[in-house]
Amino acid sequence: MTRKTLLPLIAVAAAAVVPTTAALAAGSAPSPTAATAASVKIDSGFAYYDSYKPLNRRLIVVVVKTHGQLPRRFDGLIRAGGSLAGHHGGSVGSVGGRASRCYTFTIPLKDGRFYPTDGSGKGAKGSPGRYPVTITAKDADGKAVTSTKTITLRDRKGGDRSGKPLGC
Repeated sequence: MTRKTLLPLIAVAAAAVVPTTAALAAGSAPSPTAATAASVKIDSGFAYYDSYKPLNRRLIVVVVKTHGQLPRRFDGLIRAGGSLAGHHGGSVGSVGGRASRCYTFTIPLKDGRFYPTDGSGKGAKGSPGRYPVTITAKDADGKAVTSTKTITLRDRKGGDRSGKPLGC
């Protein structure tokens, strides 16, 4: 056989042997679970100031440890939201992988202040102190399940990004 006839045959054989991505995802994806009051309950947490390159904009990173695991979507993303002192954060992500009960989200700052929630000119100053953090998820009926705990906002220390102070 010549190379021109052999290459298409190899490609067809490889396509028949390798399973599709959808088949792999269907077999390994966990079923979506609903949140319960016990799983959403915040055990502990902290918040710290941080900035990421290249923009170096200051933001607040919130890390919380829950009593149970938060619910996940069919593709593994977390189905929950978080807020700090009424200011909603970005996407919730896990700190130590899928088996961890530690989660993180960020709150952007503008000139050292929270973005205004009521549309006025300036938001509240994001100074160190104690702020309430809220985690919200939906139960099986579609109703919101929330948990609130007061945590400390401080400057960043070593190990904060990996959740070391919480044992994540």
